[in-house]
Amino acid sequence: MSGGAAAHDPGGKVRLKLPDGVIGGATFSDCGRYRQALTRDWTPEGEAPRAVLFVGMNPSVAAADVSDPTCHRELMFARDWGFTRYLKGNVLDWRATSPKDIPADPALAGSPANIPALVEMANDSELIVMAYGKLHKRFQPVVQEVLRAMAATGRPLRCLGLNKDGSAKHPLYLRKDTPLMDFPLPE
Repeated sequence: MSGGAAAHDPGGKVRLKLPDGVIGGATFSDCGRYRQALTRDWTPEGEAPRAVLFVGMNPSVAAADVSDPTCHRELMFARDWGFTRYLKGNVLDWRATSPKDIPADPALAGSPANIPALVEMANDSELIVMAYGKLHKRFQPVVQEVLRAMAATGRPLRCLGLNKDGSAKHPLYLRKDTPLMDFPLPE
């Protein structure tokens, strides 16, 4: 875990307690502006972990010891599907609660450490759930780079539905029984 999480305020007022028995972890840049990885583990002692990676738009306030509404919702999906580890990464790793607070420059909105962290988590996962919502078109080259990197891991790519533009639906407001579907890679 890197430090610096307190050096940058991503906004947001909702910070949720981790569920009982869940151990949290997070990796931040030294400046605290970027979060490359968030982990939650509730694997019973003596059992092998079963991990799922969710790839969202960008990180908010969740850290090793607190969650946010999106991460809490995704963790509930992961538990319901029988996983014992939840891994979270994002297309962009700039921490901001509101998408309007993401820097317009894609080179600033995503750090060089982001895609390698995503690949590392994907390699530790049974499947990848794309859940990044609608990103501004200026970020589409980054989206494509992330999708290529995730596909190259050989892990199944899934989502909880598609938006009209073909992007993966954001899970926060979806029903808890929303089924997983294959995520179609763009041509």
